[in-house]
This record gives sequence, structure tokens and C-alpha cells, in this order.
Amino acid sequence: MLRDTAERVAREYELGAVTAAPVYAARGELGLIWRLDTERGSWAVKESLIEVAEEDADADVRFQHAAAEAGIVLPAPIRDRRGRVILRARPHDLRVYAWADLAAGEITAAQLGAAAARIHRVRHAARGQVSPWFAAPLGRAAWHEVARISRGQEWAGALDACLADLIAVEDVVRPPDPADVTTCHRDLNEENLRMSTGGVLTVLDWENCGPAVPAQELAALVARDGEVYRAYVEAGGPARVTRPEHFSMRVAVQAHLLEFYARRATGGQESEESRSRARARLRDMLAAPLTKERISAILEGLRDHHAHPVGHHAQPDRGA
Repeated sequence: MLRDTAERVAREYELGAVTAAPVYAARGELGLIWRLDTERGSWAVKESLIEVAEEDADADVRFQHAAAEAGIVLPAPIRDRRGRVILRARPHDLRVYAWADLAAGEITAAQLGAAAARIHRVRHAARGQVSPWFAAPLGRAAWHEVARISRGQEWAGALDACLADLIAVEDVVRPPDPADVTTCHRDLNEENLRMSTGGVLTVLDWENCGPAVPAQELAALVARDGEVYRAYVEAGGPARVTRPEHFSMRVAVQAHLLEFYARRATGGQESEESRSRARARLRDMLAAPLTKERISAILEGLRDHHAHPVGHHAQPDRGA
């Protein structure tokens, strides 16, 4: 980030005079993060690699404020002097958060489940419908196109080995019931949950939040680690995972991500860094994809939990 850009950010968001050159801090799938130090403190400036509408950014900030008011710790989003979230800039749009000093170390499944429970209890009204990315299957024809563009690539063998299962598992996908939809984080995982240097659990990366069914977001987390569910219930989370269709969101996202990474990994317009990241994601995802067999095994394990519940008992939401 150029010094001129940093000074423009400081001016527009009223952060005070810049005291040091911006420092590159991290890279995510959809953007870069820079640390900006000014006379008023330190700030995280996010440089988005995709265009985001101001009304969408405004909606995610409103949810972040609702979560913060409910006691969830997160880096405070900053609006500019005109009340806007996004600063249109070249080559990429920018937005600002208060800087959070984060500690090294792994997040446990119990912490992840408890965080999900607290977020789901916010019950913030959803804006609009659930995006197809989170609700629609990829479809047989699109899957075979993914296989075609993957031919000769290092992940092609792994994809071919599970292609039939990836197509078959989309049978569980059902359209979300509007009565069950609320605003969810939609990107909650161990990478976006960190301890601060002061020992406080902090939830990051809220830009992907939006309409979803809590039971489906919970199912996506349970598919990663069953211990999440026990912690979620004990923390008073309102959702329950009881049926294959509760994995609709996880199955839909799995499909769209695999297609996205396959196209990025083979895209001539992409940087080598982006292609390398995509190849790594493909290796990880194809090593243990979510299948009908895995869903059945997960639900069987949860039935044992439902038969012998422990801790706090919250009423399930309509998506349970």
C-alpha cells in the first residue's frame, strides 16, 4: 500500500495523522490486510480483491454492531466521515477496522462451538434471500466441467476418485425455509476465531456474513469436528442438527469452493500465489470431502448426544 493511499485512508476515516508506513499483515482468499499506525492508534485496513456493494458492507457492519452489543468480541468496524464503510480506491477497494493484537495458538472445538452459540443467539434479521453459493447444488453438468478443466492437474486423480460421491451428496440439499433464516457469520472456523494477546476470544472476518439457517451453519461446523456440537449445546446455542438436509449449506459451499479453486488454480490470469493457494485448498478438501456416508456417520454420533444430553438445554430453532 502506497503512503499516499494510507494518508487518504487516515483522512477519510478520521484516524489522525499517519505515523509510519503501512505494513503488510496477512492475506485471505478475498483480500489483503495492512496495519496502519496513526496518532490515534493502530488500524487494520482491508484491501478487497472483489468488489463489494456499499449496501452489503453496511449490512455486515450492522450485524457486527449487533454481535458486539451482545458481548461478542470483534475488531470494531470503522465508518468514514460520511458514514460509509467502503472507500473506493485503486487497484482495490478498502475498509477499516480497529487493530486487534492476536496471540499464536490453536483454537479448540469447544471454543468454536461456544462462539457459534453466542453468534446464533443474536438473532439479527436477515437482509434478502440466501445466496445460491450457500443454498444451491452445483449440478451434474457443472461437476463434469470441473473434472474436465482438472485433467492433467495434480488433484485430478483425487477428484476423479470421489466425483460420483460429490455429485450424489447434493441430493441432501434443500431450499432454506425463509422462516428459519437469520443473519449468520457464514465463515466461522478456526482461522477466523483467535485469542487476543490479552486472552480474550475474538471473532474475525465478518464480511461474508448474511442470510443463512443456523442449523445449517452448525452442521457445517460439526462436519469438521463433532465436539463442536457438545460445546454449542452447552453454551445455549438454539439450533440442532438432526437431518441430512441440515448439511445443505455445507454441501453447497463444498461444491462451489471446489469449482472456484479448480478455476483459480488453472486460470491464466491468476497470480502464482493465488494458483498455489488454490492447489493447496483442493488437496485439503479432496482428501476428506463430505459425502452421504460421512453425513450418516455424523448424524449417528449426534443421536447418541441427543439421547444423553449434557449441560444447558436451549429450545431448538425452527431449523432444527
